[in-house]
Amino acid sequence: MNDICKHKGGLVGSRFDGHGNYDSAHGGKYIGNFLEGLFHGEGTLYVKGGYFKGEWEYGKMVEGKFYFSDGLEYEAGDEWTYCTEEDPRFQAEIEKGVEVGGELLYTTANPDPPRLPPGCYDIRTGYYDPKENSIMSYTTNDPLRPVDDAERDWIIANCRVSTEASPEEQAEQDEAAAS
Repeated sequence: MNDICKHKGGLVGSRFDGHGNYDSAHGGKYIGNFLEGLFHGEGTLYVKGGYFKGEWEYGKMVEGKFYFSDGLEYEAGDEWTYCTEEDPRFQAEIEKGVEVGGELLYTTANPDPPRLPPGCYDIRTGYYDPKENSIMSYTTNDPLRPVDDAERDWIIANCRVSTEASPEEQAEQDEAAAS
């Protein structure tokens, strides 16, 4: 992680003022208006997984919405109706016109999901490896954390599973096909 914050825009004294951009050391980004060093006026705050867009007063959002990276809009105070038992569709399925009760696509914001190792489950932030009983990193294939029985059961029931055969299974299939 970068330890440096960056600001591009106006200053009054040593404080951000007027329209500008601010990149935080933690990966967030704000584009909009500042007053006395605080978000103030129209602005958009980008965070992992989406962004807040709205009206800010002295560093606090007073009006606006949050938009998930897949385009789903959330406004504080809304009754949450997304991915419920009554309507389990993802935002991409809603946009593609999949009807409630129709065949679900089970899509995510990633149109090209990473390759899953054989027998493993995609949980988006990594993959679940039943042999390790852990969530693993897609980048390093190292364990990130163990899972308990309830989470394991949920993953197996709800997440995309690799249909690719393991090297051992593939060898057995090749041998059977040759005989």
